[in-house]
Amino acid sequence: MSSQPRSSSRYVALSLSRRWVRDFLYFSCKEKLSGASYSINIAQVAAARQRGQPRISWGAIFAKGTALTASRFPELKRAYMPFPWGHYYDHPFPVASIVVEREWQGEFAVFTDCVRSPEQKSLAELSDTLRALKTLPVEAIGGYRFLIRITRYPFFIRRLLWRVALYGSGRLRARYFGTFTINSIGSRDFVMTQATTPTAVAIYYGTVSDEGDVPIQIFFNHHILDGVQAHRLLKALGEVLNGEILAELSG
Repeated sequence: MSSQPRSSSRYVALSLSRRWVRDFLYFSCKEKLSGASYSINIAQVAAARQRGQPRISWGAIFAKGTALTASRFPELKRAYMPFPWGHYYDHPFPVASIVVEREWQGEFAVFTDCVRSPEQKSLAELSDTLRALKTLPVEAIGGYRFLIRITRYPFFIRRLLWRVALYGSGRLRARYFGTFTINSIGSRDFVMTQATTPTAVAIYYGTVSDEGDVPIQIFFNHHILDGVQAHRLLKALGEVLNGEILAELSG
C-alpha cells in the first residue's frame, strides 16, 4: 500500500503590501461607518464619453463629479478628529483618495494616492493622472513610494506615524488620506457589504448598463453624515454628473 504524502502546515509572514493593509484596517475600523446603495442614470454622460477621443476614464468622471458636489456638501471636505476632544476639521478644498490595484512583487496589491482639488482640473488632465496611477512603475509614483517607505519602518514607529497623520493634524490627514475616497467596483454582479476608510465618505461605482444606470455604493462616517444626508449627497452627485460633467464632455 502506497503512503499518501502528508501536507505540512507552516507560518507565512505578511508581505509588505499586506502589512500596510493591516495598518489601514487597524485605524479605519475605529471610524463609525455606515453604508448604502443607490443607482444613478447617466446615459447621456456615457454617450458623450463614447464620442470623446481620447476616452475619459470613469474614475476621472466620478472624482471630479464628487469634488464638484463638495461645494454643496462640506462633509466631502470634513474629518472627525477625536483628539484632544471630538471636533470637526474642514479642509479648504476637496482631496480625492484614489484606490488602485497594482501587481507588485509577485502579488496584487492595493495602493492609494491623493489628488488635490480635482474640481479645478480638466477631465482630460484628471484622466491622464489616474491612468498614470495604473500604468507607471509603482516606484515612480510619489504616494506609492511614501506608502512603501513608511511600511518598512518598525511596527511601533509606523503606528505612531499613522496616529500623528490621522489624529494630530487635519491638514496632514487630508494630505495623506484625502477627504473622500473613489473606488471602482468593476462589476455589476459584485456588491460590497462592508468597507473601511479613514475618509468621511467613500464612493464605490460599478459598471454602466446599456440603459445608462450605474450602481453606486456609499460608505460614510456616522460622526459626520447621516443616512438621509448621504441620500441627498448622491442625488446631488447625479445632478452634477448630468450637468457640469456632461457639459464638459460634450464641449
